[in-house]
Amino acid sequence: MLKQNTPLFLPKLFDHIAECLANFLEKLGIKNQKLPLGFTFSFPCQQTKLDESILVSWTKGFKSHGVEGRDVVSLLRKAIKKRGDFDIDIVAVINDTVGTMMTCGYDDHHCEIGLIVGTGTNACYMEEMRHLELVEGDEGRMCVNMEWGAFGDDGALDDLRTDFDREIDAGSLNPGKQLFEKMISGMYMGELVRLILVKMAKEDLAFKGHTTPDLLTTGHFQTSFVSAIENDKFARRLHKMVRRLVPDCDVRFLRSEDGSGKGAAMVTAVAYRLATQHAERQRVLDALRLSREQLLEVKRRMGEEINRGLAKESHDQATVKMLPTYVRSTPDGTEHGDFLALDLGGTNFRVLLVRVRGGKRRSVEMHNKIYAIPQEAMQGTGEELFDHIVHCIADFLEYMGMKGASLPLGFTFSFPCHQNKLDQGILLKWTKGFKATGCEGEDVVSLLKDAIHRREEFDLDVVAVVNDTVGTMMTCGYEDPLCEVGLIVGTGTNACYMEEMQNVELVEGDEGRMCVNMEWGAFGDHGELDDFSTEFDRAVDDCANNPGKQRYEKMISGMYLGEIVRNILLEFTAKGLLFRGKLSERLKTRGIFETKFLSQIESDRLALRQVRSILQHLGLTSSTCDDSILVKEVCSVVARRAAQLCGAGLAAVVDKIRQNRNLSELKITVGVDGTLYKLHPHFSSIMHETVRDLAPQCEVTFLQSEDGSGKGAALITAVACRIRDAGQR
Repeated sequence: MLKQNTPLFLPKLFDHIAECLANFLEKLGIKNQKLPLGFTFSFPCQQTKLDESILVSWTKGFKSHGVEGRDVVSLLRKAIKKRGDFDIDIVAVINDTVGTMMTCGYDDHHCEIGLIVGTGTNACYMEEMRHLELVEGDEGRMCVNMEWGAFGDDGALDDLRTDFDREIDAGSLNPGKQLFEKMISGMYMGELVRLILVKMAKEDLAFKGHTTPDLLTTGHFQTSFVSAIENDKFARRLHKMVRRLVPDCDVRFLRSEDGSGKGAAMVTAVAYRLATQHAERQRVLDALRLSREQLLEVKRRMGEEINRGLAKESHDQATVKMLPTYVRSTPDGTEHGDFLALDLGGTNFRVLLVRVRGGKRRSVEMHNKIYAIPQEAMQGTGEELFDHIVHCIADFLEYMGMKGASLPLGFTFSFPCHQNKLDQGILLKWTKGFKATGCEGEDVVSLLKDAIHRREEFDLDVVAVVNDTVGTMMTCGYEDPLCEVGLIVGTGTNACYMEEMQNVELVEGDEGRMCVNMEWGAFGDHGELDDFSTEFDRAVDDCANNPGKQRYEKMISGMYLGEIVRNILLEFTAKGLLFRGKLSERLKTRGIFETKFLSQIESDRLALRQVRSILQHLGLTSSTCDDSILVKEVCSVVARRAAQLCGAGLAAVVDKIRQNRNLSELKITVGVDGTLYKLHPHFSSIMHETVRDLAPQCEVTFLQSEDGSGKGAALITAVACRIRDAGQR
């Protein structure tokens, strides 16, 4: 067989086709227009895409040399180009069978099979993609051109074939090929009848044993004679046989009107529409796809903001605040005792009792209870919020049988705070939907103590105010001494790391290191991310409780990703690119597309029907398989960008540590917590890959934290108590 790239002359057949096309365009007066063209080529072809079709073998008596094994679209394009008097955009090459299905499918949306029984015979149908091993991807369906005329070429029909069938095959242009077609199609049926009649006449079973020269001449008994004699009974017999063989299928037959012409035009029109829509969708999504150069620029800008936040002179203007935490030591194994920990970082609040055992058999034992923070407490007064917190503490102490106990307490308070010492935290601003009045600018430890005194039931020794990111680092540091970075990617996002004291200009002293709470969610609040931000990011920001704030967080964290996806889906639907242009009222509702849906939809184990069930939950009951595929792509693009942006920020952090220590190579561990990182099927791997790529001189290990905000707060408290007790001796 000739290979596709073998240099050959251009077959005359395609010169002739190009000439016919030129004459047709001339006649219609449209020769100067570049129109999309659909090419019905009704021979067995191998297709790798819609506008490429490699002829496998000629059938139906065609024998044009130099075509088999070559792309017929390319041959036609070359013939047109050689003429040079017109131009055509060949969008689709299809088989006449596919054209038939498409033509009928225009009138009946249940039409998913095409059948040709004419000069030749063939069938096509819509097959599930998961069964098509020759094509990548498992989602949706694709029309398969069966080329069933060759059925039997392997001997599968030998026990059904007669001497007449074998005689026809022997006298054909392609003996041993298309055996099913030779038993069925119009090209051979008349000759088959002629051979039977000749044999019957010779055996005196017909025409009183007489024959005529016409009857003895090959090809003289035409298939049209059979149709005239049979009075078109073929179709009725076919329908009856199909219904008898598949009684469980309700099969309707719809006759096509010019399937090979109209069908080709329809496939072309559909392909043209889909190509245009695909290009528009990709144009929108391309704004969310970040190049390596863009990610390196994000890393560079994050590095600049880190330095601005550390420096006393530029700290106030910096978006990344680089707040000192006064955490300067990690556990050494001698800590012991019972500690309370409070964890306030989102819509839930936890109280924990943590028992730390030191020495050779060191261990950490925890008991905790979760309490909800009502919306009215989140957005009411500070007194109401802290009274609710103290009520939860009292309930927990009673639950643990420790009513009235006074224990050292670590308070994980996961909001931007300014600390002048370990047991003081001045709230700079609320994030994550909190808006309680009278708290910003105040010391949260004092607010907590005031609420405890108002209750007059117990007293607590608040030893440390801890950010959940710092707690995460400390928890992982208990397991791995190389852990010097903490990262949270959940409802919100933040990072902390051990910085050299000489660089922490807000705190006196140059010796040793201190953990710095970056509060990196605010990166971009002065426009640093504007050239990477999209209209969808701006829409989410405009409708948030804190417009213009926490811009980096809004592009990364779990609180916002679902909302970005929802806005993209709204845009696509409004443009008619999704859900047939029909919006559901539920999809118009802010927050309805939860970030957990991204994790579910992107799960490799999730079938499309489950994606559709999520869409049905959103009121999109008539969503199609294609809609599900597109929604999955949108989720993938948004989550990938989030993971890459997070990775670019983290690359800046680890490279900063490496440069601080004048190392050519740095080996470091990052302690990570947060539902997005833990539950999304691809977020962590994309983030790891980005860090490796953007900080190649750093060997970064990621250690997943187990309860950093609770256990970490208790460990920081335990370390602080150890140091305090040692100082009192």
